[in-house]
Amino acid sequence: MGSFTTFQTFNDPGLASAIADKLTEQRIDCLVEKVEPLLEPSFFRNTVEPNIHLKVRATDLDRAHEALEEYYEHQLQDVDPGYYLFAFTDPELLDIMAKPDEWGHFDYVLARELLAERGLPIPEETIRQMKQQRIRQLAQRARVESFRELLRRVFRLGRP
Repeated sequence: MGSFTTFQTFNDPGLASAIADKLTEQRIDCLVEKVEPLLEPSFFRNTVEPNIHLKVRATDLDRAHEALEEYYEHQLQDVDPGYYLFAFTDPELLDIMAKPDEWGHFDYVLARELLAERGLPIPEETIRQMKQQRIRQLAQRARVESFRELLRRVFRLGRP
């Protein structure tokens, strides 16, 4: 059927469960797991590292993203007028559109709506191209980071 992969990470198990419920309503199999950190959190003084993982089948990742975007589209009329994205400039909102993985589904949907309200609607084809470009950027970054890690290991092995 396909293995599960991390879709989103959370600090709040209640929020993870609520998102899981939304996905389940769309008939997307998912599970919520608490993942223990590799090192003791107090060692790095980082007690807020996301350790709740919402997982979906790898084959359902696109459907899960679409389901959450659709859900948040219906929530836009309830946004607090003081929400911080309302103060963003058009270039800042476009940055959210270009890097949705750094912002989250709600901010992505709201940024798209705000741009449309400001007379800058983004066509579906452009959004598809932006997502493909971002995937290429992330893949390139992963390759560079893997290469750096390989170099670190090689040079560490050569030390007395």
